[in-house]
Amino acid sequence: MNYFSRTLFFAAIMLFALTAHSAILYVSPNPGSAPYTTVTAAFGAAATGDTIVLGPGAYNENFNNFSKRIHIIGAGWDVCTWTGVCQFGTTNASRSVIEGIRFLGGGYYTFYNHTSVDSLTYRRCNIYALPGWMPFYLAAGKTFFTDCVLHSNSNHVLYFESAISGNAVIRNTVFNCLVPSVNNNALNGSNAGTIEIYNCVFLNFVKPFHLTGVPQVIGLNNIFWDWNPAAQYGSLPVGSVFEYTAAGSGAPSWPLNFSNNIDLGNNNPFVNYATDYYQYGVSDLRLNTNTGGNLCRDAGYPSIEDLDSTRSDLGVYGGPKPFVDHGVPAFPFALTLTIDNLVEVGDSVNVVSSGRIGPRY
Repeated sequence: MNYFSRTLFFAAIMLFALTAHSAILYVSPNPGSAPYTTVTAAFGAAATGDTIVLGPGAYNENFNNFSKRIHIIGAGWDVCTWTGVCQFGTTNASRSVIEGIRFLGGGYYTFYNHTSVDSLTYRRCNIYALPGWMPFYLAAGKTFFTDCVLHSNSNHVLYFESAISGNAVIRNTVFNCLVPSVNNNALNGSNAGTIEIYNCVFLNFVKPFHLTGVPQVIGLNNIFWDWNPAAQYGSLPVGSVFEYTAAGSGAPSWPLNFSNNIDLGNNNPFVNYATDYYQYGVSDLRLNTNTGGNLCRDAGYPSIEDLDSTRSDLGVYGGPKPFVDHGVPAFPFALTLTIDNLVEVGDSVNVVSSGRIGPRY
């Protein structure tokens, strides 16, 4: 390669790097705290591949259709809430990521993924729906859930529409049933792709599964606790396999496709779970040091390890990517600012900030 060719080659690389650089747009509901006060305004200004960062506060907005690939990062679901609905329906929105937010719903479904969208990620979110509706209607592409709390509020949590649903991978996520009923499932519908469930916890269900599609569901290192009367695991596609599962507190008989099971009986495995369902600020799903917790500790699939290189624990705090409290993202946020209260014109201002950043992904 001659000098001119090498120069042109490296110039092309530099140009690609510059054009590939994405922008970060900051949003705060407090006027003057950030360039944008609404997610809608920031989204309108963003280009495909940009990141929108939401500061602490409450947001009330509906997105009828995400039309570009975007990464939205909230400050954590204990300080950042979003009331509204979001729809993803175009290929341009594929590979979008949403994290660090508590969603309260606002319509039929909190999230509606449909048509041609693919590979959406929900990470470190706490997601509700309005009573009688579902947090997720999944009708297109692959979906990834990590470190989430997903609530059933008189309906299903995840609904898979037949024929056009893709696969789902669910890790270290809490499925929480607020109103137990045989008709309120964690996963319902007809999947058309493999569903993988790792290190999850299912709480307060009568019937967590009602899936009739193909192919199979694969589950490892999960805990089912706080069953209700007439409990059953429900229906799973042919070929489904669950291994290293712990269940107790009214659990039904083990299905034939469950193996290496752990019977907890009435031995609560958690540090604090004394209510009828998961409650933020009260429930603590870490494994306790009593009989229940010890049965789930170092008891997972042998080739999966915890961060300390020991055999994986069951539940959301086990495995290589344990649950992150409060949904704190791996992005620095200043949560409080302390300023001198006696400042005159021309004086220097001392500002002390305190913030946080979560573990990397």
